Amino acid sequence: MQASCRAALQRRLYSTQNAFVPSASVGRGRFPRLAEQPKPTSPSFYTGQASYYDHIITLETARTLAQRALQSVHILPLSNELKEKLPNSFGGSFKKQEDFAEMLETNVRTGQYKRAAKLLSELNQLRTIAQVANHAEVYDRLSQVLKVYQKDNAMDLIAQVRNGSTVAGEPTKKKKSAFDEYGRSYACGKRKESAARVWVIPAQQNSSPSSETSSEVQTSSILVNNLPLATYFPVPADREKVTRPLKLVGVLGAYNVFALARGGGTSGQAEAVAH
Repeated sequence: MQASCRAALQRRLYSTQNAFVPSASVGRGRFPRLAEQPKPTSPSFYTGQASYYDHIITLETARTLAQRALQSVHILPLSNELKEKLPNSFGGSFKKQEDFAEMLETNVRTGQYKRAAKLLSELNQLRTIAQVANHAEVYDRLSQVLKVYQKDNAMDLIAQVRNGSTVAGEPTKKKKSAFDEYGRSYACGKRKESAARVWVIPAQQNSSPSSETSSEVQTSSILVNNLPLATYFPVPADREKVTRPLKLVGVLGAYNVFALARGGGTSGQAEAVAH
């Protein structure tokens, strides 16, 4: 047994015909090396929509830098009183979803566009704060970032809104709901995810025959989706939202209101009817 083990150990268990060659010393002629792949220049290269996420990163970085710069000079955070005194920043000059997708050369979904639009709105508000606070560095930096996402005629639109005029030079007027010859009117309102179609009709005057002098009493009703107001909106706050416009102009009880509301919750539908 010991002799057989000694003979097995003395045997060569490796090949002596071909010498071992390290891989680092192998030439190109025998085993060519693979070409090195270039590293992605974008951190969102593997997301499938690198151009979109690159722009999102740019906007978020600009927002963070602007907030830090304004906080360092104690401009931010603003109190609620100062926020109310800020001038309105016109955000309608940015590209729409179709133009935004064309600029990025990729398909942009509605949720993705809303995310970008929210960032643009925040940057626009920070630019307004920097302008009021005379912080030229932050204002110029944000203006350069937002310039990429503005419409071609953005400056004309901003000037029109500030001057209250249209392209033709005529003053802008809010569209009013027209009344027909019978005093009826129709309008649409939207709030959040809710939408409502509303018909307003003058209430009929009923005379009370019981009294000696006939007195005329106006009776009106408010129906939402063919249900009384108190039935469809059991929460008093929602009912108050619907009747508040009528109370402000002093015509509560003078008109019948018929509304069709769709989408969203009861609070959103109540505000849509009020609009």
